[in-house]
Amino acid sequence: MKPSIFKSTGEKRRDFKIVNIIIHLFAITHALVCFLLRSNGVDDGIFLTVLTLLMIIILINFFNGTTDVFVSLSLLSLLAGFYIGTKGADLIAFLIPDNEVITHVLATFTVTEILGWMVFFILRKRLTRK
Repeated sequence: MKPSIFKSTGEKRRDFKIVNIIIHLFAITHALVCFLLRSNGVDDGIFLTVLTLLMIIILINFFNGTTDVFVSLSLLSLLAGFYIGTKGADLIAFLIPDNEVITHVLATFTVTEILGWMVFFILRKRLTRK
């Protein structure tokens, strides 16, 4: 039977490539959504939250995570994402004071990458067990 691309096979190199693609695509998607919404004066909070949850669900499902892992990582990621995103945007606004949209886009991209890799490093134990 052919292995599913949406599940870990235990082959480290293949799994790492797929996780790379997932995280980078979500970071780009987050940045695009942030740019489009902020450029049009729409608050992006709920949209970015849903995208973040979707990324976490896909990563946890990829590594066959359990419900308690999902709940814990989702809560941690959403709280960390909000805090790091807010403080990161403040820092970027200090460095690039003239463009609020770009400030939020850069912060969103960076935070999504951080959260994605954080979830991967927590879940990667499943890679080393197989």
